[in-house]
Amino acid sequence: MISLASLAVFSGLSLNLLLQFALGMSGIFRDSYSKDASVSADREVPFFQLGLIFISVLFLWVFFSFIVPPFWNLFSMYFLFFPISALVCIGLERLAKALFLRVLPKYADIKTVFSSLTAYDGLVPVALIITITLARNFGDAVVLALFFPLGNLAAMFVLNGIHRKSSLEWVPGYIRGTPLILVSMGLLSLISATVAVILFRILEVF
Repeated sequence: MISLASLAVFSGLSLNLLLQFALGMSGIFRDSYSKDASVSADREVPFFQLGLIFISVLFLWVFFSFIVPPFWNLFSMYFLFFPISALVCIGLERLAKALFLRVLPKYADIKTVFSSLTAYDGLVPVALIITITLARNFGDAVVLALFFPLGNLAAMFVLNGIHRKSSLEWVPGYIRGTPLILVSMGLLSLISATVAVILFRILEVF
């Protein structure tokens, strides 16, 4: 149980320090400070794509751990992870949209933030590498794959709140826009690191 909790903390907090800001979060705020007044202060949170990240990482972990021949392991990280991750993301996204269109047509117009062509801005292949490296069994893989998008979701909610607050209150012009996003990400990363260290200490990981 402690081992699974440690993986959850690592995936949800520590791993996001490396990934959610450097690779994935740019898509969320690509147009966050658009001059177009019609752009809402609340950014779209891609629940649909975050769910697909979990499914994709878990599916790819099974594929590379049990289906790909062992002699490919040395090279697959560099030559297969990204293209296959992109293909899986594209396929799952199209399949899910087709199912929504058939079963729940009123929810078929799904808003997307990340690009499936880039395997969701590189989130899936990098999370896959970490999962393959750390997961010793299927339970470990589920925890790592699940808490990675949950950590991203929490960060998106926090940054959305900061964005909404800055749009309602006066903010100096020199910090509005990209500088405010970078400062917010930096503070959020410090908070995530601190919480992760505290939880690791409680779990007696270190």
